[in-house]
Amino acid sequence: MTLSDFRNVFLLVIVFLASMAFGEMQYVDVRDQRGNVRKLSRLIMGTDHLVQADWVQQGQPEPTQAQVFAVLDEALKRGINVIDTSPIYVGGVEHLIGKWIESRNEMLKSDDFYVDKNLNPDRKIYVISKGGFPFDLFYSKTLEGGPHSKELISELKRQDILEDGRPGQPLKNVPPGSYASRLYGSKELIRQRVSEEIAHTLNNLKNVELIYLMHRDDFDSLNFNVVERKQTPVEEIMKALSCMECSGKFVMLGWSNWTDERVNESLRISQSNSRLARPIFNSPYFSLFEMGKQSIHARGIQVTHEDMMNPNFQKGMLMNPYSPLGGFSILDKPNPSWENAKADAKKKYEAGDAYWKNVYHSIFTPENEERFHRAQGYTRWFNQTYKTNYTVDQVLNAYALAHVRTDFLTVGPITIEQVRRTIDSLPLSKKLTASDLNALYTVDRGGQQRMCSRVFTGR
Repeated sequence: MTLSDFRNVFLLVIVFLASMAFGEMQYVDVRDQRGNVRKLSRLIMGTDHLVQADWVQQGQPEPTQAQVFAVLDEALKRGINVIDTSPIYVGGVEHLIGKWIESRNEMLKSDDFYVDKNLNPDRKIYVISKGGFPFDLFYSKTLEGGPHSKELISELKRQDILEDGRPGQPLKNVPPGSYASRLYGSKELIRQRVSEEIAHTLNNLKNVELIYLMHRDDFDSLNFNVVERKQTPVEEIMKALSCMECSGKFVMLGWSNWTDERVNESLRISQSNSRLARPIFNSPYFSLFEMGKQSIHARGIQVTHEDMMNPNFQKGMLMNPYSPLGGFSILDKPNPSWENAKADAKKKYEAGDAYWKNVYHSIFTPENEERFHRAQGYTRWFNQTYKTNYTVDQVLNAYALAHVRTDFLTVGPITIEQVRRTIDSLPLSKKLTASDLNALYTVDRGGQQRMCSRVFTGR
């Protein structure tokens, strides 16, 4: 080997080590509704639990603004340029995100801010926020103004929650998981309700490049059970969102927790009517841990392993699934075992926590327990074989990222260390084969451990 060859090999090693240290943030070119191409990071920083007290452990205080800003800075420094938030997330985090962006607008333009100057090529922060939230009857304790479905009114009366159907009437003994749709009714009513939400979001976020998702489709529910009725036509919702009061305030439109049938219908409508704002993003639940018979929240919609392995699934839509396993996950405990996480979740469920009321039964199923042990075994095998130090949650993130239909993945790290660990799952996702994904997912009803394309044991 010549000195020149040795130098080239040495430089390749340095580049490889640097990519492992910094993570290998990937970007997707996305054309917005005005024709501009944006480079969006494949990992999206979810913030629904970023400022939540008692989330890590009992008695854990709410993080300070300085702590939250440090975590967001770390994500941005390492290449994440898309933040996922919402006006209804815990702790008024959307307002906090607005303050952070405003204070970082100049800093993010400097090469010195990043661990690698090639990160965040647009030198911008993009924000995904959400509207179309159903009215939360459990917290409001009143029936919001405007028309509501006769089926919901009838059910509220039948369960002695409402005396009559007049708007503003008090509700009594409302169970958690009770919602009245914001997307029910005429185009004008939907436009009015959503434009009010967007105005509130932009007041929080100031001048941002806004990607706006309708978070859940048109539905009503009581005690997490959907009230059966005919939904507002997809085209009517799209017409409302295409009015200037709405479409003039976002650069991209999308859905969150919409069924496959309704998503595909929206694609067909947008292809046949170019005057309507075209939905670009879809954000369903997707994870190695599938939801059981019970959804993790009212009208939570998931896509499956089989769906996401199909290159033609919802073709024309950018898939941005969310997962409870990204960054800080339900498994990220002092001892990250299935039994430990399940016991902690059960304690919260039995204490009446509204979040864990559904999540406990939805996630902690025998099938998901088997998948956890497979991922645990695969992690041990991979680390021993390749002399790496990946954690189980990194394997779970890599699993979701490795599917052919995963364009983006929304994750939720809440510490600097978790940000780094989550980003470092990107290189691993490139190494997982279709056989690996099938073996991690497929539950063996016969009791025999299936084999991966690389041999590993589940326990």
